[in-house]
Amino acid sequence: MRLIIMLMLLALTGCALAPGAVIVPPIQSLSGAEQLALAEQAGQHVVHWPEQRSSRQGVNNRRVFNSWQGQGELLVNMQQTEVATIAVNGKLLRLQRPDHGQPFKIDIAAFTRNGGNQLQLLSLQPATAQLTIAVPYPELIPQQHDPIANSQRFSKVDQLINEEVAAGFPGAVLLVVKDGRIIKETAYGYALRYQADGSVEPAPQPMQTNTLFDIASNTKMYATTYAVMQLVSSGMLDINRPLTDYLPEYLGDGREQRLVSDLLYHTSGYAPEVHFHRPDNSNGALFYSLNKAYTDQLLLAQVPFVSERARTARYSDINFMLLGLLIERLTAMPLDQYLEQQFYQPLGLNNLLFSPLQKGVAAARIAATELDGNSRGGRVNFPANRQGVLRGQVHDEKAFHALQGVAGHAGLFATARDLAVVMSVVAQQGGYGWQRFFSPAVVQQFTRPSSYDHRFGLGWRTAAGGDLTWHFGAYASDYAYGHTGWTGTATVIDPAHNLMVVLLTNKKHSPVIANGNSYEFTGDNYETGRYGTIMSLIYEAILQ
Repeated sequence: MRLIIMLMLLALTGCALAPGAVIVPPIQSLSGAEQLALAEQAGQHVVHWPEQRSSRQGVNNRRVFNSWQGQGELLVNMQQTEVATIAVNGKLLRLQRPDHGQPFKIDIAAFTRNGGNQLQLLSLQPATAQLTIAVPYPELIPQQHDPIANSQRFSKVDQLINEEVAAGFPGAVLLVVKDGRIIKETAYGYALRYQADGSVEPAPQPMQTNTLFDIASNTKMYATTYAVMQLVSSGMLDINRPLTDYLPEYLGDGREQRLVSDLLYHTSGYAPEVHFHRPDNSNGALFYSLNKAYTDQLLLAQVPFVSERARTARYSDINFMLLGLLIERLTAMPLDQYLEQQFYQPLGLNNLLFSPLQKGVAAARIAATELDGNSRGGRVNFPANRQGVLRGQVHDEKAFHALQGVAGHAGLFATARDLAVVMSVVAQQGGYGWQRFFSPAVVQQFTRPSSYDHRFGLGWRTAAGGDLTWHFGAYASDYAYGHTGWTGTATVIDPAHNLMVVLLTNKKHSPVIANGNSYEFTGDNYETGRYGTIMSLIYEAILQ
């Protein structure tokens, strides 16, 4: 029997319905997942009222929860309570216990606002009873705005990207989230445009909004850093301890002094990379590896430092290769399996994964990258190199050849929509819906600019100081953070503006041309693939 309890706006002093009071739609019984969330105290808050957490009475029976205007619900268990009066942002609501006494759900979307919302208990009957309320984290709201008006709002963005596609840029997907709502989700150009020799495909394949991209070093954030943040939140990892405490083989040449945080801050003293995939790498034949187990041994005991620790931030893939290994050791699981089980699957994300071709994703759904293996248009040669247009295999040579496609620094593939969902977790201080992944304190710790270099947080790049306008654009707040990926991907989370931007391009899927004694991808020369201009135009559109 469907529960028909009505939630009514009341005066504080009585039970009569106040003039002009809003009556919300019928309250629903809980699903199995919601019952489990309430039992496991999941979500953003689970409060047991009345409480006595402080001798200051104005502190008790009050909470702030984050939400978006027009979104929100509460799970309520009245137990032995007959009647309760609560307030949401000052709106008085009367709850009455159902006859069968089971928990129920109420819709508070009519009373919520963007950002912080107030929840308060005003009275209980009988006074000795207890009330339990669970509050979920916000979820993304699908695009609802008039597409014509939205197109006008972002007309400068669309014009620039479309003009560059017409001039030869391969393609892109842009997704913009403001105040929890997807206000733009657009595909441009082609997922497959060029052949291996640099000529145009006779039948180029258009980009779709659900195309998967090799997000390159954005893997460092939405895979490795997320896993580290969760392990810290759960107490399994202390980033201020030496790495050797967790990886006992990590010894010699000053390794004992390297902290886990040094890897995240990029202050470990490692060089930017080691070309494990090449027998002629600059570190010598010992460092040639096409085997993950051997690569792991090299990372643990052989890769040399080029400077002392904690002197300066030097961005290095080696740091995140080691973090990937650390995660695997602590969880006793391969990195991709841990992330899929702990993050992506609980969030219902099927388009955020490593090694997509091996997991049933068709190549036609994936944006192509380099045109002829990793040869840079025939200029680079090594025995293990691939041939033809890369599509569905991680572009990064070290990740593909030396770590079998799953690495802490690269290898994750994503659609813009799934990436926006996982970005929401950190933007919302650690959770999404009824899922809680890490604590707000850990989010603040990781996204805060470091004392070594304000351009870096723990893993994250930060907009503090304005040094990274090439990534964040001209208008990002000092609180913004995100990352980029070499294949042509950029993400921005700006809590000061309740803004998230996902810009995915396949700019490396373009002809390689000579540049003096070196070479360059033509896709690198377009503003779309240089990020900052697009980000500035997006801010101008949303700040109008």
